[in-house]
Amino acid sequence: MAEQSRALIFGSVAEAYDVYRPAMPEEVANLLDVAGREVLEVASGTGQVTRVLEKIGAKVTAVEPDESMRSVLRRRSPLVKLLDGFAQNLPVADASFDAVVVSSAWHWFPQPQAQIEMERVLRDRGTLYILRSHLAESVPWLREVLTLRYFGEEPEVRDDSWKTNFENPTAFGDVRYVSLEWKWRRTVGQLVELFNTYSDTIVRSEPERDEMTSRLRSRLDELFPSGEFDVPMVHNIVIAARSART
Repeated sequence: MAEQSRALIFGSVAEAYDVYRPAMPEEVANLLDVAGREVLEVASGTGQVTRVLEKIGAKVTAVEPDESMRSVLRRRSPLVKLLDGFAQNLPVADASFDAVVVSSAWHWFPQPQAQIEMERVLRDRGTLYILRSHLAESVPWLREVLTLRYFGEEPEVRDDSWKTNFENPTAFGDVRYVSLEWKWRRTVGQLVELFNTYSDTIVRSEPERDEMTSRLRSRLDELFPSGEFDVPMVHNIVIAARSART
């Protein structure tokens, strides 16, 4: 399946995506200087990050290409301006936002087209925030569980590849990289359902998904008899400033 097509399959699990995907932790929200500012959230999904941006006082416009995802966001954040569009062709005017926020989606965007669009819509010295939350794959018990999820294949531990290298020439400078660790309290059922919202699980056959779910539940029940536990998480953040136009 082509990357662009795979990026649009999350609408098939939109309701579960909104319930089981991790929201932005407070430690990350505190890094976003968006209170009172015009913020464009690109690939907003069901609005988990949108709701945090609203809470901390941002004036949010959200862009999301999938109607099923937009419908959840529209229901939960009815006051947010919501647009149908793609990162590489944003339906907004030049230099119209103080900040752009992208959460768990930058890796789906065609480049350098998306980067050029972010540069276009940001005002001079506006800020681009690229966020990505993921499981701490190097933790032994979690690595074991992920191996089961990958049908016995060893999960790849993330390296510094999350540190975005902007295409040259670029209008972005003063780039900062922040990595934060946090704990996410989950139940066995919640973690299993999270895995069912991942793209590589969605594209599997129903028997394969059922097999994966059974293996995961069995092992997690052994590891955590109480049924509840802390999942070690990592949030990676790229913060870049748009240079002034000449």
